[in-house]
Amino acid sequence: MIGPSPRFRLYSSPAHYQGVLRGLFSGGDCPIDYCNQLEAAIRSVTGARHALCAAKARVAIHLAVAALVEPGRKVVLSPYTISDVVNMVISAGGVPVFADIDARTCNIDPEDVQRIIDSDTAAVLVTHLHGLACDMERLVPLCREHGLRLIEDAAQAFGTRLNGRSVGTFGDAGVFSFGMYKNVNSFFGGMLLTSDADVDRRVRERVATFPPQEMGYFAKKVLSGLATDIATMPGIFQSFTYHVFRAASLHDVGLLNRQVSFDQGPSMKRVLSESYLRRMTRMQAKLVLSQLENLDNATRARIETARLYHEGLKDVPGLGLPPLRADHSHIYTYYPVQVDDRAAFLKHMMRARRDVAAQHLRNCADLPCFAEFARDCPNARRTAERLVLLPTYPRYGRREAMRNIDAIRDYFGEGQL
Repeated sequence: MIGPSPRFRLYSSPAHYQGVLRGLFSGGDCPIDYCNQLEAAIRSVTGARHALCAAKARVAIHLAVAALVEPGRKVVLSPYTISDVVNMVISAGGVPVFADIDARTCNIDPEDVQRIIDSDTAAVLVTHLHGLACDMERLVPLCREHGLRLIEDAAQAFGTRLNGRSVGTFGDAGVFSFGMYKNVNSFFGGMLLTSDADVDRRVRERVATFPPQEMGYFAKKVLSGLATDIATMPGIFQSFTYHVFRAASLHDVGLLNRQVSFDQGPSMKRVLSESYLRRMTRMQAKLVLSQLENLDNATRARIETARLYHEGLKDVPGLGLPPLRADHSHIYTYYPVQVDDRAAFLKHMMRARRDVAAQHLRNCADLPCFAEFARDCPNARRTAERLVLLPTYPRYGRREAMRNIDAIRDYFGEGQL
């Protein structure tokens, strides 16, 4: 039996792989300095004063914290994130303090931020999760009132705008990601924005000391992307890949299930690995530049899919939905829903031949590796156990989304639309 469309597709094309292969076989990186061009383009797109290419988005977070926060001072952040975001704070000399999230938006709760600010607090690090802008109308004045630095993790929110202004430009620094599964894909890489010329200068001076990214590492990432693209091609995925992972899910085959899991085996890192301290390649910058023109069109397609999910699921009791926004303040990198007994729900969706995913993020405030920073964050704990991601990527068809809606309504006993 033919399977569904996959839960994700990379934002890549055959032209991307062709360009990378030409570059690799011609002796390495591009001769043209596309990094300078990309930084100028990002300044134009976002309105940022300064933009700096980074080898990885998480490294940009490290650089921002190191430039803005004195060692030993506290950085308030959401616990609902990947463990390496916490590690970037620690390795930069900051002390992470977890503020709980808003249960509906999954973003940091400004009221909890306000409750835990004290004289040792130096900064607030917010994450615009799933493409939804944080409540900057409350967070920006709060940081100003207390003299705190504001850093924006916009790794999942490139293209998100709040009242017409790009996220990443509200604070002292902002970070975008161009990782393999992001809406602009250079296989890995990021961008650091700042409004502070001195911060930009100091970070540039530090990055200039980093060696170039090894072409072997870049090639491995590209090959991994190519393998993912092949495995999720419609014909291959629907006739083979899906059925393998469906069987693994239904029969709890751990080895295969781990292939679609992320952030496994989290640990605390007090020192940043030397392998992180690299510069973005010019080929990566060229890949990002080639995708900027289609950014808004892709966002509009995801918003329309989100609207379809919202209209089809808004009356289902027991199902938590994100807010519906069509003004680009939510770009729906995925459509996150929350369900009790997530394992049972995912089994139902697999039996119904629908391919959706549990959100891989954990509540870092509960992780043993961060025990010394533990704090009770009940919303983050509950969300980490309940959240499921529905596909929204532009190539995902309306019919597929409707089939997801029907399967979800069936699970809750609401019948089909």
